[in-house]
Amino acid sequence: MAGLAYRIVRLKHEDSPFPLFAAFAVLFAPTIILNSAFWGQADALYTAALIACIYFLLKQEYVPAMILFGISLSFKAQALFLAPLLLALFLRKEIPWKYFLLIPLVLFITLIPAWIAGRPLLDLLLIYPAQAGQYEQLSMHAPSLLSWIPDSGRFYPYFYPAGLILAITTGFCLAFLIYKSQIKLTSSVFIELALLSVLLMPFVLPKMHERYFYPADVISLIFAFYFPRYFFVPIAMSVISFFAYQPTLFGVEPVPIGLLALGVFLLLIILVRDALIHLFPSPMETETPPDAVK
Repeated sequence: MAGLAYRIVRLKHEDSPFPLFAAFAVLFAPTIILNSAFWGQADALYTAALIACIYFLLKQEYVPAMILFGISLSFKAQALFLAPLLLALFLRKEIPWKYFLLIPLVLFITLIPAWIAGRPLLDLLLIYPAQAGQYEQLSMHAPSLLSWIPDSGRFYPYFYPAGLILAITTGFCLAFLIYKSQIKLTSSVFIELALLSVLLMPFVLPKMHERYFYPADVISLIFAFYFPRYFFVPIAMSVISFFAYQPTLFGVEPVPIGLLALGVFLLLIILVRDALIHLFPSPMETETPPDAVK
């Protein structure tokens, strides 16, 4: 992840120390260490492949981008948080539909070792739907929209399907807004949209764990090197994730999860407003910026 952060930031800051700063920021960010080293979670695996997908999308190398998205998805279903941006690129005809066929192909290939080892193929194909039914909680210490709903079993049958509908609608709305924009996507705007996608989706989806904001933690660090005026975004994300981890890791809740969710909501307002300004500029601002993705 650190190496990929270096490469992505180098696309904008080629002759400066910023790419190296970005690599060290990703490598030593407090919540990255807490999640990956202290906790021993595997979120860095799928996130690294997701960041690699973004890197190749920026370079318009769509075959490796789709392969890496498939690899990311094979590790964790949370890779789908980037799906609204991929859908928008498909609608804008920037990624041909045939490249998306690589995603299920890669997923199937990654199942083969476990299939050979003896696990039934149908069991492997349905592993994510099966995992989704394991818990009946609207939020599992995640600073999400549904953390504001009382953790009571009587609310689950109503808010779980409502949350799914809201998340799907939100994802399609984000993709549609990007599709309707007439601008060429610059590398800066692309990074902003990637961050918005991986932050917005876990915020509105039900059954989210606190760890599911890990891709947003990483991409927010890269984002700050593209938009230095928003240096506070990765700091805020790091603080929010740090305190969201506390109940699971240490059995304490120094900051109420609802307050942390409010922090994510405020960051989303900032990012949505800025993204809309970039996607739908005034007529005097429609000249193609120098870092436009052609």
